[in-house]
Amino acid sequence: MGRTVIPYSRQMQYVESSLGQFRRGLRKPDQEIFDELIRVAKLQVQAGVMASSPYPIDTMLLTMMIDLKKEIFRLRKELENLRE
Repeated sequence: MGRTVIPYSRQMQYVESSLGQFRRGLRKPDQEIFDELIRVAKLQVQAGVMASSPYPIDTMLLTMMIDLKKEIFRLRKELENLRE
């Protein structure tokens, strides 16, 4: 029999818990940002499932970067609109 694949959502929980000490070492405002980045990664769980990567942190980081890039695009557009 083959090995059982751990559900991606559980792998994400493991990554989050393994970063617990790191999170506690952050300043309070940075902890809030960290929590927001983890929340963003959890919103894109389907992309992580589709990637089926052996390292869930890879897809979590990519989804975080995608969200940050979307925010940059949105802010640039807003800035352009204000300049006009």
